[in-house]
Amino acid sequence: MILKPKILLYIITVAVIVAAIVWEYYMQQWLSYQPDGGENIMRTDLFVIWPVVLTLVAVSLYRIFRKE
Repeated sequence: MILKPKILLYIITVAVIVAAIVWEYYMQQWLSYQPDGGENIMRTDLFVIWPVVLTLVAVSLYRIFRKE
């Protein structure tokens, strides 16, 4: 079974959104165990995660609403 690129894009987008939510949940758990509640932690992971999520969502929405 060969998946169309459009369907594959939607599957990847949903998987990345779910992974980002799970990652954020575990990061919040980890930060709660840090001294001062993790106030002094710089979250550089957010510079990678959210641009990827936003780009995939934007491309998926473009593919859905594009006129052919």
